[in-house]
Amino acid sequence: MAARGKRWAQWLCVWLTIVAGVIALTILVSYLLFPLFIRLDNLREISGFSARVLNRNYHQLMAYLQLPWVEPLHMSNFPSSASGAHHFADVKRLFLLDYAVFIVTAPVTWHFLAQLRRTRRRYLLVRPFAIAMPVPLILGGLMAINFNAVFIAFHHVLFRNNDWLFDPAVDPIINVLPEDFFLVCFVIALVVAEALLAWGIHLGRRDAKGL
Repeated sequence: MAARGKRWAQWLCVWLTIVAGVIALTILVSYLLFPLFIRLDNLREISGFSARVLNRNYHQLMAYLQLPWVEPLHMSNFPSSASGAHHFADVKRLFLLDYAVFIVTAPVTWHFLAQLRRTRRRYLLVRPFAIAMPVPLILGGLMAINFNAVFIAFHHVLFRNNDWLFDPAVDPIINVLPEDFFLVCFVIALVVAEALLAWGIHLGRRDAKGL
């Protein structure tokens, strides 16, 4: 019974590490994406600010969202309403929770996967990863059909208020965070998740051939 409980805990850590890791990686990749969307979506013309100013404000926002000691929210060129600041505070809590989950579960996952590698039992990954692989594909299909509906549903699941419905008049930052920017972030997360699952299946099948 104890061994079974340990194995369940190890698998839970594997899934939490994958989800938290994918989210964390996507957050970091967004630093590279934002300058690209400044140009693609003409954000300089929309905001009236230079690319340098827009990048500085994005970095200020992301520093607030990711670093516990950065308080309160301050963007040099973009004021925030009370509801806007409240929403970003909610996002900050989710970001920090994600990082905490990854930090706690990653060592357990690493040890578990290393153990499977040493004993050539990574074939145990094949079935659960194969079962999970359709999930990113289904989500990707839904986004292709109607990303706006998926985006709204995503906010309804994660937030218990409507503070995410920004009014550009009082929260102008929303003008430089276009929907297609978030779409690409979502796509990257799904692609990375699918790639990790596929890689796990590949390693598992390779171990299975050695039996």
